[in-house]
Amino acid sequence: MTYFYDYFAREYRESRKDRLLSAAMFKGIKAGEVQACRKVLKNSFAGYRDGRNAEALKRLIGEYREYVSCCHDGHARDRYNAFVYRYMVDAHVGSRAIAAKLGVVKETVWNYIDRCADEMLMLCMGISAAMSWPEDKGKAVRILTEGSRLFHGLAGDYVLDLFKGEKERTAVAHGRRSTRDIMGKFDDAVRAYDAYCHDLNGCIDTDVRKVEILQKCLDGVSPAAIAEEYGCSEGTIYADIRENERRLAAMLFDTESDNG
Repeated sequence: MTYFYDYFAREYRESRKDRLLSAAMFKGIKAGEVQACRKVLKNSFAGYRDGRNAEALKRLIGEYREYVSCCHDGHARDRYNAFVYRYMVDAHVGSRAIAAKLGVVKETVWNYIDRCADEMLMLCMGISAAMSWPEDKGKAVRILTEGSRLFHGLAGDYVLDLFKGEKERTAVAHGRRSTRDIMGKFDDAVRAYDAYCHDLNGCIDTDVRKVEILQKCLDGVSPAAIAEEYGCSEGTIYADIRENERRLAAMLFDTESDNG
């Protein structure tokens, strides 16, 4: 890490000062506004059977289904089905009946539904639904990595029609703009990091493995599945993941202006 941080990461930051992440990109939306947007979204689905916002909700659940179809998480489809049973089928299905259909307890059903609402809000408003200005830069990279498919797959502008209130609509629009900006900078850093790890003049096997693991994480592959593929322990994979987070954080954040 010493060589990487002192030379490559510093060189990256100095050559791309306009491509660094700053506090201003994460601020501007308060936690209360995010919760208000989440409530609006869930209320919109609660009104689906009455025909309210039906076309927009069908499009959103369709885009979310595409996300779920590529998830490596074995419970993703169950979460999606629980949400559809609850809000989208013609007749109301209670949580106890949903639990019986999925073979889980009722509390799990509500956890599934909440998780779907959180992820669909990320499809609507992006990073603002998942995080605010990060004090822990490595954790910020973790959120960007784990949410990459959602943040890159922002739903179409039609979702703005779901948020009728001026504050909520403004928050969603702001979040979408910030997400596109942040993910553009994140992608630049990932490409530069990939080139560094594959540099024919100085690459080492462990660095090549690290960036391969990063790409798999961006694709949503679980650490357990990665460990099985590489024939190593999950501890080794997690160590590489955390090192990737530290390295990308060293590239992405201006260390001289951490307070924004």
